[in-house]
Amino acid sequence: MLLRLTAILFIAAVSMPLVADDDAITVFNNVRVLSMSEAGVLENAAVTVQGSKIISVNDGAGEVPGGARVIDGKGMTLMPGLADMHVHYWSEVQGPLFLSNSVTTLRNMWGSSATFMLDAGAKRGALIGPHIYTPGPLMDGPDPSWGEGSLMVTSPEQAIGAVESQRTTGYKAVKLYEGLTPEIYAAAVKAARDRKMQVYTHVPKGMTVEEIIAFGPDSIEHFEGVSQSATTAEDQNARFMTRWATIDKERLAELASLSAEHGVWHSPTLTVIGTRYQYAADTEAFFSSSEAAYVGPGLVSWWSGSAARMGPYDEEKKQAIANQLAFVKMLYDADVPLLIGTDTPNPFVLPGFAIHDELAAFIEADIPVDEVLRIATADAAKFLREEGQWGVVAADARADLVLLDADPREDLTTLRRPVGVMVNGFWYDAELLATEREGILKSVTKETANSE
Repeated sequence: MLLRLTAILFIAAVSMPLVADDDAITVFNNVRVLSMSEAGVLENAAVTVQGSKIISVNDGAGEVPGGARVIDGKGMTLMPGLADMHVHYWSEVQGPLFLSNSVTTLRNMWGSSATFMLDAGAKRGALIGPHIYTPGPLMDGPDPSWGEGSLMVTSPEQAIGAVESQRTTGYKAVKLYEGLTPEIYAAAVKAARDRKMQVYTHVPKGMTVEEIIAFGPDSIEHFEGVSQSATTAEDQNARFMTRWATIDKERLAELASLSAEHGVWHSPTLTVIGTRYQYAADTEAFFSSSEAAYVGPGLVSWWSGSAARMGPYDEEKKQAIANQLAFVKMLYDADVPLLIGTDTPNPFVLPGFAIHDELAAFIEADIPVDEVLRIATADAAKFLREEGQWGVVAADARADLVLLDADPREDLTTLRRPVGVMVNGFWYDAELLATEREGILKSVTKETANSE
């Protein structure tokens, strides 16, 4: 997690407003399609889009309507855009970075009125950005971890009122945090269930992950509570990575079975609980990378300070990460549904770019690449109760599409350089996205100079 202050630490770029045309037709011709649906892979297809909706997918060349924009996809691959299912999205400047990395959908994990405005701005073309799904402000106990930005809930009655308030505000999910008592937590879950709202959760300090799984929340974030329940360390209050390095794999298997029994999804966010330790061990190399150039000076300062506390990338951390990956595979083998999420912009977790670290971690966990791509697309829509409505290339689905210069099943790096992205009825080609990124770089350079 992070403070709301980080919203202002990214430097805003100015995008030209666009105008959506619900009647405009785009045809992707001669393209390989990874449909992420029962249709499988189509090697030479035509996909026709009207406005923001796919109207047909033909196996073979299709008829091109008069006045349609035709994009020749010969030698290219068309697939649904990726979903980063755990982010903190408070700054419009991040939008082009997500699209530039093939991400067209976000599950923002700390909602506010600003979140609705960002989503609405992208939908009407005032901003360049992905779709946003969000719970309301996180609900915490009497001593909230993140201060006044959280909803401080001190009784079951308050929990019921807080859930109802979020429902009437327009949120379709709640996020429950670590300071809630068992009684308050139970009331909040029941209130959300009664209102058909989803529940995304951390594990409160006074509860175990087994107890949380038994409540059947929609998702557990960051493997919360797992290391406390499964560690063989003498002290359960040992450091996070120490607990993971000394994990009991038999207990992990039991937790996987329990998750499967209760239908709980897991959002591991491996990037933030593991990968970032590697980056933090060599901050000079990280901050000299082309990707880190998009990070404003405020975040550079925060992340550098965080690295000093994280320490060296030693054998204990390597073992901890290996055990986290092993648990991912246990969950997958137990048919526990998973989500791809990064927890950006926590230290060393770059907006947009970090999705590739998460994909790579899932593959390192020995999950087949085509399955990882399905998890990042069709399964994300299924989790959000919109199965088949997006995350697939199929007639009547939302046209969240990325056109790639290679087949990502053979070369995942192609997702880092989309030929173009379609979202919200707009087609953003690589040149336009490059212009947006250049604007961000100029702003960051200017802000950095002013801060020195």
